[in-house]
Amino acid sequence: MWRHSINPGLELRPLQPTDAAALFAVVDAHRASLREWLPWVDATRTVADSAAYIAGTVCDDRETRAFTCGIWSLGRLVGVIGHNRIDWAHRIGFPAYWIAPDSAGQGIMTLCCRAVIEHAFGELGLRQLVVAVATDNHRAQKIPRRLGFKQVSVLKKAEWLHDRHVDHIIYSLAAPKT
Repeated sequence: MWRHSINPGLELRPLQPTDAAALFAVVDAHRASLREWLPWVDATRTVADSAAYIAGTVCDDRETRAFTCGIWSLGRLVGVIGHNRIDWAHRIGFPAYWIAPDSAGQGIMTLCCRAVIEHAFGELGLRQLVVAVATDNHRAQKIPRRLGFKQVSVLKKAEWLHDRHVDHIIYSLAAPKT
């Protein structure tokens, strides 16, 4: 179970069942803005929904299919980051992330993504990371670009988002040569 202190006020730690109320609260408080790019927000209606999500992430972590951490800033859950999937046969991770709008623009996500990248290439021994971001989600596209990911393609109709298909820009980052 990976836990990482980034600085005295910022920590990544795996989501646990006891975090369900905090996770639901941050999603519920920012429902309208998170919903713009996150299709699962509408299905998160109760603390029990957040608890079920966390139970799935705990299982995925235990079975090393994926891992998910809460982003804790000054003791408050402000977002989620991790790998939605890990392809061990090809040593590829698929990072994903979101942050509450009231915590955006402070550099938190860039620091957290750097930590996840270092963990992926260091401790996990992954050789490549692939991030998909909706073509119109310009704010989220800044993160992979800032961190050295290169755009490799655009996947048409990659995701159904509420009432329409959206295309994704696919970014890739290879592990540093050793």
